[in-house]
Amino acid sequence: MPLGRYFAFVGGFLLALIFLVDWLAPQHTVAAASGDVDRSIIRIRSAHKWPSAVVFDTTQPTIVPSPQAMALQTAAEKPPVAQKSPRDALALAEVAEVPLAAAAPPAPPKHVKRRVRAPRPPAERVASYETFGFRPLFSTGW
Repeated sequence: MPLGRYFAFVGGFLLALIFLVDWLAPQHTVAAASGDVDRSIIRIRSAHKWPSAVVFDTTQPTIVPSPQAMALQTAAEKPPVAQKSPRDALALAEVAEVPLAAAAPPAPPKHVKRRVRAPRPPAERVASYETFGFRPLFSTGW
């Protein structure tokens, strides 16, 4: 592949050129006076006070109600009520009976007369908005 060989050749040439320039360039002989940053003057303070940490003691057993509370709860507890489906609840609902004589007779359907519109003249069809012979290099979406 000529394209792969081109990139390999040009990339190798540029890498060799970087090494050559690094070898020929003069080295800096002056070393830094101090390599460590003076950290004694860096102080970050904030006026915001965060809430104290919440500590959970997991060594204690879980809290159980006292025997007196359990006795009161069982005495006041009613027998469990079976869950009913919505269909059963609807079947037990009381329905108010409406006498048939009180019900209004259905209204007769209205006949709507529709207006007939005059047919529209056919619209002119344009194949393209550009003038003949001229097209832009890129479409408008680009």
